[in-house]
Amino acid sequence: MKRFISVFMSLFAIYSSTIMAAEITTLGSHVIELQQKPSSSLTTYTTDLRPSSNDQSFDYSLPVLQQAYYQGIDSIGGTVHLRQGLWAGEPYQPGGNVMPQVMLLNDLIAIGPLTANNDPMAVVLLNYSPGGSGQYLYIAVMAYQHNKLVNIATHYVGDRVRVKGLMIKNHQIIVDVIQAGKNDPACCPGDVARHIWILKQNKLVETPSHQPIVRLTPAILANTEWQLESWRYGDPVSNSSKISLRYINGHFVGMVDCNNYTITVKPLLPPGSIKVLGQHAAVTTRTCSAPLAPHYQKRYLEQLTNVTQFTYFAGKLALTYQVNHHTGVMIFSTLKK
Repeated sequence: MKRFISVFMSLFAIYSSTIMAAEITTLGSHVIELQQKPSSSLTTYTTDLRPSSNDQSFDYSLPVLQQAYYQGIDSIGGTVHLRQGLWAGEPYQPGGNVMPQVMLLNDLIAIGPLTANNDPMAVVLLNYSPGGSGQYLYIAVMAYQHNKLVNIATHYVGDRVRVKGLMIKNHQIIVDVIQAGKNDPACCPGDVARHIWILKQNKLVETPSHQPIVRLTPAILANTEWQLESWRYGDPVSNSSKISLRYINGHFVGMVDCNNYTITVKPLLPPGSIKVLGQHAAVTTRTCSAPLAPHYQKRYLEQLTNVTQFTYFAGKLALTYQVNHHTGVMIFSTLKK
C-alpha cells in the first residue's frame, strides 16, 4: 500500500512541488479514487479517426493510452507498462518508498497525422520522476502497426517544465511550455517558449521555432477565455455554476453566474507573480436564479482578489491565492465554445 501511495504522491510534484504542496497535507482515499477516475483529457483532434485503406482501426482513447507500453525514457532500461496511467519501479532501498516512477499526463493528448500516409497518431506527455526533486517531461508518439498500439518515438523535453499547450499541425508536434530562463531557478521557470518536432524514420527531430521566447506575464493570458474547474485541490466547482475569466488590458474580467466583474491586475517580479487590486473591482448586482449564486460569487471574488501567482499545468491555468493564512490553487480550463 505504501508503494501505491508513493506513486500517487508524484502527481503533486508534476503540477507543482512548491505551490500545490501548500494545499496538500494528507493523502486520503479520495486521492486514490480521483486517480482511478481521471478527469476528461483535453484531446486535440486534427484529423478523422477513420480506418485507412488497409482497414487499420485506431483507438487512442485515454483508457487505452493509460494501459500502453512506453520506452525511451532515460535511466530506465527497456519498456515500462503503465497501469491506469502509472508505472513504479523497484524501491532504491529494500522496503523504501523512493522509487522511479512514470506517469501519463491525462489532460493533454494530441491526435493527428505526422507522416505522409496521413494515418492518425497520438502524442502524449509522460512525467518521469527518478525519486528526487527532478521531474523530467517526455513526449511520446503512439501509432498502430499491424493492429497493435506501439510507442514508435519518445523525446526528452526538460526538467520541471510546465506545459501550456500541445497540438499537431501540418504534420508537426507543437508544445508550448513554461521553462527556466537563463537566471531562473529550476523550481520557478519564467520563459514562455515553443518547441516543434517532426517525425522522421520513427525518430523525433526538433526543428527551429520562429516564435520568440517571452517572459511569463499576464499578457500571455490574452485572447483566451477560461472556466473555473476547481476552487482548490479536491474541491471541484458545481456543474450548475458558471464562472469565467479573461485577461484584457490589465484587468481580469468575466462572469459569476449572471453577474459581470472586472478587477485590475498588476504584474510583479518574479515572472508569474501578480497583485490583484481588490479595491479596484467592479461587480454588477443582478439577482441570479441559482440559489447558491451569492455564495459562489462571494467565495470566488474573495479568492480572486487574493491571487498572488499564476502559471500553467498541463494546459490549464492555475491561480495561487492566500486567504486566512491558507494557500490554495484555483484551476481553470479553456472555455469550450
